[in-house]
Order: sequence, then structure tokens, then C-alpha cells
Amino acid sequence: MNVKYCLVLIVCMILTCGFVNNINADCNCNGATKIVNSNDPNVLSEDVVKIFAHWDLNGSVFLYNKTDGYIQLPDEFRNNVQSFQSGIDVCFIKWYPREQVQIHAGDYHKNYAALTNFGQRMDGLYAGLCSDVICPISK
Repeated sequence: MNVKYCLVLIVCMILTCGFVNNINADCNCNGATKIVNSNDPNVLSEDVVKIFAHWDLNGSVFLYNKTDGYIQLPDEFRNNVQSFQSGIDVCFIKWYPREQVQIHAGDYHKNYAALTNFGQRMDGLYAGLCSDVICPISK
């Protein structure tokens, strides 16, 4: 009988923890919903994108503000985005051949240039959705 009660207790704790984590979510009511997990130190709460020259969110940092419009990455970061944190929706762009990757607020990657990740090919970025970018890819 003790095993049965222990299993019930464990299931109740898991359900309770999931409910409590949803209560900690932060909502901006300006037409978009932004969920910030305050328990994860990697999630960026500022309205910027931080691009790092080294993996694991280290090294030189390129800071992109959502009011900057389209930005061509500086030479140090072009085709060499090792890691990033994003506090806004942003479109990562590769011009030749043309590729786009949609990043959302709260996204981060600690090893974005590993293997075939997009950090090895990225040229620039634009705040907002990839469908709104200067010359969207035709479908």
C-alpha cells in the first residue's frame, strides 16, 4: 500500500509544480504574449538580441536593438554566431543562398555554430517576423 500512496504523491507533486510554473509567467498585454521563465538564467528579458563570438554565451557581444532595422553583422560575427539570446522576435538572415530563420522572444542557443546550425551561415538580422523582412523569400 505504501508504494501506491508514494506514486499518488509523486504525481500530485508533478502536477502542482507544473501549475505553479504557469502562474509565474509574465504577460504583456499589448497584442503579443511574452512568457518569461524566471528560473532560467539564459532567457533574456530585455528587448534586445545578444549575439556572442563564443559558444555558451561567452566572448565578445554584439547587441541588437529592435529599433535598429536591418543590420548586417560585423565581420567578427558574420558566418560565426556561436551563441545568442533573444528578448524579441527577430529574423536571422543569410543572403546567398537565401535562408531565413525565425527566432522568438525568450529563445537562446548556447552552441549555434555547431555542426550545421545556422550560426555558421548567418549574415544579418531584422526585428520582427521573417515574413516582414525587407525582401521575403517567395513561396
